[in-house]
Amino acid sequence: MARRKTRNQPNTQIAPVENHVNAETTDHSVKQVVAHQAFSGPIPHPDIFRKYGEIIPNAPERILKVFEDDSSHVRNIQFAALRAECQDNKRAHWMAWSLIFTGFLLVAFLGWLGKDWLAGIALGTTLTGTIAGFLQNKQSSQKQQDQQSE
Repeated sequence: MARRKTRNQPNTQIAPVENHVNAETTDHSVKQVVAHQAFSGPIPHPDIFRKYGEIIPNAPERILKVFEDDSSHVRNIQFAALRAECQDNKRAHWMAWSLIFTGFLLVAFLGWLGKDWLAGIALGTTLTGTIAGFLQNKQSSQKQQDQQSE
């Protein structure tokens, strides 16, 4: 007997089914039971884990050692990525500060030379670039937070 799955119904297990054979000389019944057991995790189910130990005496310890080493490796990679991101942010901040400071030095120099219009244009360009950079950084960090929360 085939079941038809619909999208709105969850997966269900098949209940015991009884088939009765009615014959003149026999009175038999047949029962069918379906069972399903699932386990999910980084290491095998405890029963299976014990059976590994029966086949190879030190298998459970070796499996746990591999799991511990892998976990340590993942943590080290994540720490290295975080450290690299911090260094990249520091470098970006120093570069931005240098560009802004250079822009203001240019404005001061052009003002000292008496080039007021050119100094005003350089000041406006420096301020516009600075504000645009801050706004862009704020928007990208908000997008990253939104993506992480989903």
